Amino acid sequence: MELNSSQSEAVKHVDGPCLVLAGPGSGKTAVLTTRVFELIKSGIPAHEILVITFTKAAAIEMKERFDRLSDDIYSVTFGTFHSLFWGILQKEKGYRSSDILMGSARSKLLKQAMSIAGFAEDDNVLLNGLSQELSRYNNASCSLAEYMPKYVDREELRAFEKAYEGLKEKYRLIDFDDMLTKAYHMFVTQPDVLAKWQERYKYFLVDEMQDMNDIQFKLMMLISAKTRNIFGVGDDDQSIYGFRGANPRLMQRFLEEYPDAKQILLDYNYRNPLNVVKTAGNLISNNKNRFQKIIKGTAADGLIEINEYKNEEEEAEAIYIRIKKLIDEGVQYDEIAILYRNHSDARFLVNKMLTSKMPFYLKEQMPNIYTHFIINDLEAYFQIAIGNSTRARLLSIINRPNRYLHRRSVEEGNDFRGMLDFYRDNPSCYRAVEALASDIRLISKMSPCAAINYIKNVMGYGAFLKEEAYRNEADFSEYQMILDFILTVFKGLRTIKQAIDLLNELRLKIDYENKTRNVDKGGKIGMYTLHSSKGLEFKNVFIVEANEGIIPTNKVESKDDIEEERRLFYVGVTRTKRNLFLGYTNKKNRDKSRFLDELNYSSAKSSP
Repeated sequence: MELNSSQSEAVKHVDGPCLVLAGPGSGKTAVLTTRVFELIKSGIPAHEILVITFTKAAAIEMKERFDRLSDDIYSVTFGTFHSLFWGILQKEKGYRSSDILMGSARSKLLKQAMSIAGFAEDDNVLLNGLSQELSRYNNASCSLAEYMPKYVDREELRAFEKAYEGLKEKYRLIDFDDMLTKAYHMFVTQPDVLAKWQERYKYFLVDEMQDMNDIQFKLMMLISAKTRNIFGVGDDDQSIYGFRGANPRLMQRFLEEYPDAKQILLDYNYRNPLNVVKTAGNLISNNKNRFQKIIKGTAADGLIEINEYKNEEEEAEAIYIRIKKLIDEGVQYDEIAILYRNHSDARFLVNKMLTSKMPFYLKEQMPNIYTHFIINDLEAYFQIAIGNSTRARLLSIINRPNRYLHRRSVEEGNDFRGMLDFYRDNPSCYRAVEALASDIRLISKMSPCAAINYIKNVMGYGAFLKEEAYRNEADFSEYQMILDFILTVFKGLRTIKQAIDLLNELRLKIDYENKTRNVDKGGKIGMYTLHSSKGLEFKNVFIVEANEGIIPTNKVESKDDIEEERRLFYVGVTRTKRNLFLGYTNKKNRDKSRFLDELNYSSAKSSP
């Protein structure tokens, strides 16, 4: 390929540290692979070159692109941080694949650690918080006294960490984080081992440097210390994995560690339309902790639309109509992507795709909303109402809301006659069963939406959900959103049987899309979270629910959090190669995202 001046400067760099700032669409992968080829052409043995990236898929793609540059086969090492240092640990410490702790075995050990630390094994909220904090702590590469937990108490983390590490040591197991922490400890305490691997590799290329965490940074500094030939490529404006421990400030620290490092900016964007380059630049310039960059666009303006909708249902309908228009204009389905902050923000769109039979695929497995406990409860009420009563269904609803009915009352049969017989000597419970049976008879004659509102407001299910949210430390508004969603799904249906049939159809379709999401992508619209869209590009990109509380999330606690949320939106905006459609809703007077204003779109339009 023909290189521009900054790309050429990066490719021709040979010895010494170098930091390459590579924005969206700047050709960084081509620069990395071409530089490897140029190093070999200059006489450097291929086996002394190490290329590190963050995912197995990226490493495979980079190796394939490198292999296409030459007919010869070269022994360059392409891999992830974890695959590299796990391989080193295997050679130096004799670990085997069977020693890796993962899946159900890890879940079991984590619960055992909870018990040893004095916590309830079934406290999943605390378990998730402790597990997440432990991983962040390990990747931060500091002492527990220095580490500031975000989700749990420090003493809780200390007790859990001691119990979990003790169990791993007892059974000689190693988890994902250990692959790095144990390698770092080995290098620090065994300089002879470090020296051997410093001799093995002489040239180091690190892709996606903005995603690096502290322990990865320290490992790369150690293994490259002898030659200092470390070539880092990244974009601090696309650092979006802070929840995994990624630290974009490490790119600044690289320059502090290597004050003599060459710094190169890949300043041409070959992906995005010119007006998108400008609007994205306006947006990200609001971040303070970043390298200042002036990026030049190379393509003509595209279409940018910012649309306001009354609610999620209207937004989904409008996007469906817009996509139909694009298809009629000759656009292929697989040239379209829909991006969203969280899976829950896409439920109306997914429902629209399913009911309209528009082809789509999911990049990540999406929680099946139609299996949510609220929808399961409503279905149980519906099934009983049309005569499909079973013991399991009765048991699932007799105390939702709480009627103080005993499970054994259902042993007498799968209908209310058996329950009435069980409570013949208990007047209050007898009356409760009679009332439930009467309510069930009433809702059997209603439309699905009327039945849901009756169950919620008259039978007391809404009050039950408030109590359930409090007990589970959940957000009650999320439960309300589930009810609003299912009411929308059932709107227009006349009978409860129609609702049950539709529910089962949609549930099966989501399960199917989840199972085939990585298999059958051809000729389908891609649906991605903003996080999972990183590194991808499409001619037409829709970003939905650009509202305060969603993007940025209402969980932000600091300026650093806001800056990461802004980077996340920046990543989404820069996925487009031609057209960008941004939407927000004003439901319940929710504000549109501040990031939409920061795009300063009107001033970013090119002059005619």
